[in-house]
Amino acid sequence: MDHVVTALLTAAVMDVIGGVAHAELLEEQVPIVTALPGVIATMTEPWPAAYGSAEFLRAWARQPGFRLLK
Repeated sequence: MDHVVTALLTAAVMDVIGGVAHAELLEEQVPIVTALPGVIATMTEPWPAAYGSAEFLRAWARQPGFRLLK
């Protein structure tokens, strides 16, 4: 639950000041994340990651098993 609250709070701050969320991913999460709204870019090297808007962060936080890696 703390992970979701942190993500939603971050998205709310992004709504006010802007910015881009950087989400480090597990390899099996890449196909899920690429289909979410608000994705700006994804990468696989040197590790899987996605960059996205506040909309992306909210959508990612709603996914089953969501958790922040750091």
